[in-house]
Amino acid sequence: MTQDRQDRQFVDALARGLAILECLSRAERAMGNGDIARHVELAPSTVSRLTHTLTELGYLRRSEHGRTYELTPKNLTLGYPLLIGMALRDRVRPHLEDICERSGQTLALAIRDDLHMCFVDVAQGSAPRAIRLATGGRLRMAVSAAGIATVAAMSERLRWSTLNRLRGDILQREENAQIFEQALEACHRLGYAMVRNAWQEGIGGIAVPIFWQGTLATLSMPVATNEVSAQRMHNELAPALLAAADAIGRAAINAPE
Repeated sequence: MTQDRQDRQFVDALARGLAILECLSRAERAMGNGDIARHVELAPSTVSRLTHTLTELGYLRRSEHGRTYELTPKNLTLGYPLLIGMALRDRVRPHLEDICERSGQTLALAIRDDLHMCFVDVAQGSAPRAIRLATGGRLRMAVSAAGIATVAAMSERLRWSTLNRLRGDILQREENAQIFEQALEACHRLGYAMVRNAWQEGIGGIAVPIFWQGTLATLSMPVATNEVSAQRMHNELAPALLAAADAIGRAAINAPE
C-alpha cells in the first residue's frame, strides 16, 4: 500500500484502515497481523494498532483462537448496496414483506455477530406501535429472541462454547440468568424463541432459526408487549414465522444439554 500522495486532504490512517478491511474481505480465512502486514505492505506495529482499533469499533473480531482477525456483519452498515447481492437476503426478503404486510409488525433477518445479533435486512411494520429496527443494528444474544433461536440451532460444540460465554456475560452484568435459560428451554420445546421485556420493558420478540447455503440466521419479529399479547405471539405470529422458515429452510433445533 505504499503510495506517494501529495494531496493534503488525503488521510493516510483512514486509507490504511480501509486497506485492512479490503484485505480481509478477499481472504478465504481469518488472518493474523503478520499476514495482513505483508498483504497491505505496512509495518506490523501499524497493523496491530489498526486491527485493535477496528476490533474496538466492531468491524473486526478475533477468531476462536484469538490470534487472527475476521470481518463482522457490522461492515454491512458501510453500504446498503453490499446487501443487494446477498443471496440469503434476496431469498428471505419476500417472506419478510409478506408477514410484515399481513401482521403490521416489523420483520428482520438477523445473523450472529460474536455475542450479538445483527439485523442485515428489515421490513418496517405499518402498525402504529410497531417496533422500528435499523438495518445494521445489533442486539445482545442473551436478551433477544433472535439470539436465543440461534443458540438453540447451533451445533453441539459451538453451542457449548457460546453458552459458556453468554452465561459469563450475563453474570458479569449481574442480570437475571433465569430469563435467558427459561427462554432457551422453551425454544427447544416450541421450535421458536419468544421473549417479553427481557431487553427493555415494553419490548418483546419472536424468532425462528433458518439455515440456507451454509448460513445460520433467524427470522425475527420485535413487538410492543403492551400492544401484542403473549397469546397472539404464540397463536398467530409464531406460526407465520414458522411457515416462512419452512419455505426458506428451517434450521433444526438441537437437543438441549
